[in-house]
Amino acid sequence: MAQVTTFAPIVDCAELTTREINQAIRVLCDEGSADICVTNPSARHNLAVALVTGSKILFDGPVGWYAAGMNDGAHVVVNGNCGWGVAECMMSGRVEVNGHAGSGTAASIRGGLVYVAGNAGARAGIAMKGGTLVVGGDVGYMSGFMMQRGTMVVGGDAADGLGDSMYEGVIYIAGSIASLGADAIEAPLTDEDLATLKQIADEFGMPQTPDDFRRIEAGRQLWTFSTKEPELWRAAL
Repeated sequence: MAQVTTFAPIVDCAELTTREINQAIRVLCDEGSADICVTNPSARHNLAVALVTGSKILFDGPVGWYAAGMNDGAHVVVNGNCGWGVAECMMSGRVEVNGHAGSGTAASIRGGLVYVAGNAGARAGIAMKGGTLVVGGDVGYMSGFMMQRGTMVVGGDAADGLGDSMYEGVIYIAGSIASLGADAIEAPLTDEDLATLKQIADEFGMPQTPDDFRRIEAGRQLWTFSTKEPELWRAAL
């Protein structure tokens, strides 16, 4: 698990409201603290949101929904599980969850990196507009739905509808796929893909080799879809 320095400032959530927790974190970031340890988060919601900083914030325990939402530069680490919507709309930075994540992980992110060591729920990586999502375990249904840009790496299995209606971007998956979504297709891995996968697997200690993954991308049948051509939609379903 990620650690912070021994003398890092500590925010103890036990007697604080959510607003007070976030205010305390923001004050320490503004004061230039490189590392901040947050204890007793007790699965509180909306923690460490909208941070514009280069600080590392370590949550020593589980957090609730929308943790690190709208992040723009912070390195947020959760030593535990988290609820839905972690890192939603992140612009830049890094969010690591050393546990499982709920639905909507990394939804609509534009940049940065989100890592989930365990499983992620339904709709992981939906509407991604950039950035990278790495899930060590499985992802739920409709993951990668309407993906526009970015990269998703899944070490485990995917439920139904993977990559449904994705426009651009790429999904790499090592496990089984219950079903591909509309207009999502499998494509051959390129040398660039293999290099990217090796880098990610090495960084996060994933047991898979690059050759274990498959590449999923848009079939582009729906790029110019018109209501006058309903057969294209039916063919993609």
